[in-house]
Amino acid sequence: MPLTPTLFLRTASALAAVGLLCGAVVVSCAGDAPGSRAPGTRPASRALGQWTPLANVDTCTKEFHDTFFVVGPDGKRYPTWHRPEEVDPATGARCTFGHDHGMDPRGSHLWLDLQHHFAYDADGSGAIDDTELAASGIPFGYVAEQLEGTATPRLEAHTGYKVIHANDVPRTRLVNGQPQAFDLGCDLFAAFQQGTSSADAFASNLHSVTYAIDCASGAARTQYPVKLIVSTMATYGNPGGFTIFVNGQPTQQPAGTASPPNSPVGGTELGRQIPTFDLIAANVFVPVGQTSNYDAALAERWDTRIALRRADGSALVTIDPGFTVFTPPRYFDANRGLARTIEICYGGLNAAGQFVTDPLQAGTIVRQARGGVCAAAAPSGPATPLDRRIAFDDPASPFNACRRDAIFRDNLVRNGGGSTVWYTDAFGAGGRTVPFSGSVKQFVASATVDTVLLAEAKASVPFCQSASVHAPN
Repeated sequence: MPLTPTLFLRTASALAAVGLLCGAVVVSCAGDAPGSRAPGTRPASRALGQWTPLANVDTCTKEFHDTFFVVGPDGKRYPTWHRPEEVDPATGARCTFGHDHGMDPRGSHLWLDLQHHFAYDADGSGAIDDTELAASGIPFGYVAEQLEGTATPRLEAHTGYKVIHANDVPRTRLVNGQPQAFDLGCDLFAAFQQGTSSADAFASNLHSVTYAIDCASGAARTQYPVKLIVSTMATYGNPGGFTIFVNGQPTQQPAGTASPPNSPVGGTELGRQIPTFDLIAANVFVPVGQTSNYDAALAERWDTRIALRRADGSALVTIDPGFTVFTPPRYFDANRGLARTIEICYGGLNAAGQFVTDPLQAGTIVRQARGGVCAAAAPSGPATPLDRRIAFDDPASPFNACRRDAIFRDNLVRNGGGSTVWYTDAFGAGGRTVPFSGSVKQFVASATVDTVLLAEAKASVPFCQSASVHAPN
């Protein structure tokens, strides 16, 4: 059955709220169910209210945007998924937010599990009723909220929260490093923060991830009974810089001070591989007769390794997802730091290898962007007058972070006979079966799966089904 448009309820009728919100993806409440369980009366998280419209570009108001929220497991209101365009009931007109959160999470086979997992037991009954379930969804900023008041607080950019999922994905196992047929299908889901418009990710390695998987179809499901809902503040490499490759070997590019400055170091993951001017010079700026390779220069890949551990330090779960954005609106320049990707359409290298952006010197350029997105966005290339160039945050810019994918690799689970519900700190440590202050709820199948190795699977879908999306996104 095709998905119907998400219903965002703004009625003063409590009966309508109960009847219409069941199964809806978010709660957006001007009128709420009566009593203390009314979502609109819940305290706001720090993440709520962070977005402000770009003047003269975004047509939705901040007030309208802040009505798209869910109630998280801690009883606080969190921003959540919405389309890049919605109808504002205050005006009856469609308006634009300028950013996109990816796929509608209701389309995932894991949606109901996620709703239950993140629901708030408002009445303390030990069960989630329909009203509580209706107020639940994907709470952007929930993991970061658990770090408030600690030594490592982390506020994430709202526009960087993305959702991607795929259902019944056939999986292949690896035997001695070789792919082998395996009759297994898995539902895959990720909600992650990957801000690629500011300088934050140059040095900051902490970004939240919710990762869910259910391998419940196929004859091999008994060999791989993996079901997880894992939420952590993941490390993507080390703080203070990002990963570049020198002679084929990964190394750290220093890039400033992380937020927070005392962010924990990463592990064996490759971390954040961010576009640099050197990559652009080698792959985008080409001589006459050649075509630029934008993906080789601009594909920004973030790889992490996430571990849930018991209080004694033993491993419950180990996963290593990755996320790629192919059209980031910024790149790293060793001389300037933050640089805007759109400028590569209006510049190039002269015979001395200098980067030239002055249209009056366009004739000195011997290597420049040729073909592809720059040819469409800037037909006159470096000769384009300054007052006719597209700004980095203009919806006309092709560098809007709208091409993305998620990579799901193997899952190591060691929870045979254990509880399916665990609570860890925001970094996945200190796991126990009862909640504690600042804890994050995790779901781990009561199984041990550590001998079957799966090949990676990729979820790659079109984001930004609106021409109004622009940086920051």
